[in-house]
Amino acid sequence: MKALINSSKNKINSLNFWFKNSLAIVIISILVNHLFEPENFPLNEHYKFPLFPIIVSIFSSSLILLIAKINFNYFKHKYFSKKINIQLLFNFLFSTLGYITLLYIILYFGFNGLINGIASYRIYNLLTGLSISLLISTLGITLLFSTDIYKLHKSDSPKSMLRTKHSGIITLVDLAEIAFIYSENKIVYIIKTDKTSIITDFTLNEVESKINERDFFRANRQVILHSRSVEQVQSIENGKLSVSLKPITANEKAFKINISRYKKQEFMTWFNNTL
Repeated sequence: MKALINSSKNKINSLNFWFKNSLAIVIISILVNHLFEPENFPLNEHYKFPLFPIIVSIFSSSLILLIAKINFNYFKHKYFSKKINIQLLFNFLFSTLGYITLLYIILYFGFNGLINGIASYRIYNLLTGLSISLLISTLGITLLFSTDIYKLHKSDSPKSMLRTKHSGIITLVDLAEIAFIYSENKIVYIIKTDKTSIITDFTLNEVESKINERDFFRANRQVILHSRSVEQVQSIENGKLSVSLKPITANEKAFKINISRYKKQEFMTWFNNTL
């Protein structure tokens, strides 16, 4: 159910992203092209609506937005899911600008040559237009993805301790020592990497809200696990996964859980990103 909810949220967020930014692209394209040439000024007596330049601007801006979004998602899943630093941010920015440069050159020699002929090619115009496009793209990328990068950075620096309570006793547990957390008979246990366990008064939902979802995964209603606890992953019937967890607890109780087919892809994506 949670996987379905997360999938629906992702689709809604994606639709909101494209709707808001597509609307912004249309408005900016209309404004910029009305200011670009004197005859495009609304108060000019020879005013002419710049339909074709607007269409070209919307088309090229949409491609730039698509390139930036795809490249951000690539960096998010391959690099940002593990860590965020200045070098990675610059790599993301410059690689995106590199793709945009390639796109601009293709569009310049393609559209310009098709409409105005080869004689219209000017190195000065190419470099000027490219410089302006890269400047605007840099500002746009910064505005578009700064919030997402901040959230990723914030989740990259979680609290190092989990404060638990049981029978009036408060215990601080280092997150780096947690292997997995499970619920049994309405009691939540924290299993540490040294095979010891801690009883808490939390519900599993309360624990989930206090830990970093990038490091921990809610496998099902009974178990939250860290990638360090995964010993073996095996496909079983009905598209499900069987996951063996380590360490075995001090009482030698083995832990093997099933991941439903609905959460299978979500789990594998999370697990691969933590490796």
